[in-house]
Amino acid sequence: MDMNIHEQGGPCGLLASVQACMLQRLLFSEGSAPMTAANLKLLSEKRRVKCLVQAICDIVWRAGQKRNAVIALPATKAHFSGGGRYKNDGLTETINLNLFKSRDELADFVQGNIGVFTESKGRGCILLLYSTLFSRTIDMVMEDMDNFENTLIGAHGYCTQEMVNLIVTGKAMSNVFNDTVELGSGKDVTRLKGLSGRSDIGFLSLFEHYKSCQVGTYYKTPRFPIWVVCSESHFSVLFSLKKELLGDWRMERHFDLYYYDGLAKQQEEIRLTIDTTQTCPASDDDELIPPLEHCIRTKWPEAVVNWNGSEPIL
Repeated sequence: MDMNIHEQGGPCGLLASVQACMLQRLLFSEGSAPMTAANLKLLSEKRRVKCLVQAICDIVWRAGQKRNAVIALPATKAHFSGGGRYKNDGLTETINLNLFKSRDELADFVQGNIGVFTESKGRGCILLLYSTLFSRTIDMVMEDMDNFENTLIGAHGYCTQEMVNLIVTGKAMSNVFNDTVELGSGKDVTRLKGLSGRSDIGFLSLFEHYKSCQVGTYYKTPRFPIWVVCSESHFSVLFSLKKELLGDWRMERHFDLYYYDGLAKQQEEIRLTIDTTQTCPASDDDELIPPLEHCIRTKWPEAVVNWNGSEPIL
């Protein structure tokens, strides 16, 4: 389900985050039968749409602290005209905000309007972002950030870490480490805000390999074996079909991870076999090692990664 993202790189963070939430519903919904790689290829359109509906509800309900949620949908007429600092964009001025205090009513409404999120050349992504933003509220999103001048959309229209965190965790923190870190003392103390608890969906970053950030255990060891991956300023998804991967250390000796890049419209299966009982050979040329392997080794240090015949992504 591509939610009609255009083929530029900007929205990949939101797209990968939504796909991760869909995978959680698809693979690990209560009462669902274990999924195999073969079954994933045979999913019906009805099943995919159902998972998208559930994922959208999860995202906005979590942002609303599981008490309420907002779904932003366009009306046919503008509610206000442009002027001053605001210029009409053809969407924002038409938005209606629909408030829900019942998860069941929210699900019924999203199901009834899912076509707005999936229609060809539609604006599903920005509508979901608006919905999540207003579910959290603008004031709380600004409070989540280290600096109220931070943004959800960065240079060239790219998603910021704050946006990815908002979609995945329901809070727009600026960092990916655990808890809050205080720098300085007294009146000069600076508080840097990280995750306040274990996330349902995980996160791995190439920036950690280069020691420019630290991903905390709340993100590295999520409740479900699904990770949004930030590599070379691009976001994609890694996941396991076995939830036990995060609950039994013996499962981490030898296991498979599947890689998916929705923005690239990936068609072929990419299955990576991770072996933590061996140590990957040292390499003097970092450029020859796929960045995705570096990301994986921030979670499983020195693990051997087998691409099983797929062309390594460099």
